[in-house]
Amino acid sequence: MTRRGALARIVVVVAMLGALAACGGEGDPSIDDHGVTLRVETPAQPTTGPFVVVAVDNHFHDIHYSERNLIGEDRPFEVKNEGRNLHNFTVVGTDISIDIRPGHEFIWPRLGDVLKPGNYRVVCKYHTYVNPPMGGHFTVTP
Repeated sequence: MTRRGALARIVVVVAMLGALAACGGEGDPSIDDHGVTLRVETPAQPTTGPFVVVAVDNHFHDIHYSERNLIGEDRPFEVKNEGRNLHNFTVVGTDISIDIRPGHEFIWPRLGDVLKPGNYRVVCKYHTYVNPPMGGHFTVTP
């Protein structure tokens, strides 16, 4: 590659980085600087086998508040702690409060044996101070 060609590539890369930086401004993160609405989607969980929730980095994956989390009462339900911190799975309004050490998990073979159909909110009692608090929600369906 010639020196001139290498310089041209550097200029293009710098211009691209500048354009990316310009899109990272403040305001609504779902709208870029050109008024285009961006949509972030999480792939749906499979509808068979266990419903798996992962606790890591002060966050519950797969039961986000922004998602519609429908789980059949016949499905197994599993919570894994893949982080380095002690986490807790508390189902608000019930007596369920389970500590999960790093690298450990708990499994309910059938969700309906533990929770009847309805809407549930969960929190980690050790990470309610983070913003937003560590939590999520799901609905148990018949």
